[in-house]
Amino acid sequence: MSDLPDLSTAETTFVTESSGSIGVLTVRGTLDFTTHEQATEFFDKAFAQFGPYLVVNLLELDFLDSRATGLLVTRWKRALDEGGWLGLVAVEHGAARALWITGLAFHIPVFPTIVDALAAAPSHDAE
Repeated sequence: MSDLPDLSTAETTFVTESSGSIGVLTVRGTLDFTTHEQATEFFDKAFAQFGPYLVVNLLELDFLDSRATGLLVTRWKRALDEGGWLGLVAVEHGAARALWITGLAFHIPVFPTIVDALAAAPSHDAE
């Protein structure tokens, strides 16, 4: 008999909503190699639905690994390449602190709240 406790993985939930013409995506739970395929599909569907103007809320994230950080970078670059904008909502502690440790928070726009991110998003309604 083992003295090790049972292990379970946290569920990851992806939620979308719109704020005007900007997609607001919230990721709850774990964003890592085990959810990479699901997260990639989620972001692809978000781009199809909302276009390249997105706010990604990471405030409810429990864990973020390097592969997931890479996914965020590629989606940010995709938004820029498509003439859009992508902002992250995160704080410097908790799961998203990797954004500051790696220096990504100094390149990708990061905001403390969804309201702040939406206020900073460029207008694209006239396009």
